Amino acid sequence: MASESSLWVVRNSSDYLDLYDIYGWENKKYFTMMLNHGGSFHYYPNRDYIGGNIDYIDFIEVETFSAEVFHTILSSFGYDVATTYAYSLVSFAPLDVGLNKLAYWNDFLNFVKKMGFFFCVQQVYLEHNQTTVTNFFPKTLNFATNSYMCTKLYSMVASNPKITVWEARIMLFDEFNFWINVDKLIEALDYTKYQVNLLEVH
Repeated sequence: MASESSLWVVRNSSDYLDLYDIYGWENKKYFTMMLNHGGSFHYYPNRDYIGGNIDYIDFIEVETFSAEVFHTILSSFGYDVATTYAYSLVSFAPLDVGLNKLAYWNDFLNFVKKMGFFFCVQQVYLEHNQTTVTNFFPKTLNFATNSYMCTKLYSMVASNPKITVWEARIMLFDEFNFWINVDKLIEALDYTKYQVNLLEVH
């Protein structure tokens, strides 16, 4: 499956390509897109992409990659661009903090600018019909709907009632392996301290 206007091609699932051998170690011309599609993001407690398929699109030209090229790729899989949400993942970053939207012209420009020459495989994730990625913070930051995180924070406050936001943030990072948004943590920490004090009084 290839585009008439460029070289990109969807790899057969049974094929293996040594991309560094094909593109070259100092490749500046092509990249391969690892397209995660047909699934959805879940948060238990960290963001993960569940279900769907993975396809590799090879020989995408770096210089000519744009929203138009990307939309052509999506259309080749039968997806409606108007109801598809796309995110690129920063190399080696976790899904909790490494997603960047691919929607506007400037998004694609930044995507190409940040692409390292040695990272010839770029991961892209699709959501369909609606998106669960809000402000690029994981849904687990909503403490009210995440009982495990609430319990962990409550335990931390109960053992150290004077714990600061920054101490709590570091301890939660050790537990969940991603950084909590400070504003949300301040609100959750204040509420948790209120709950702990309320129980101590009674």
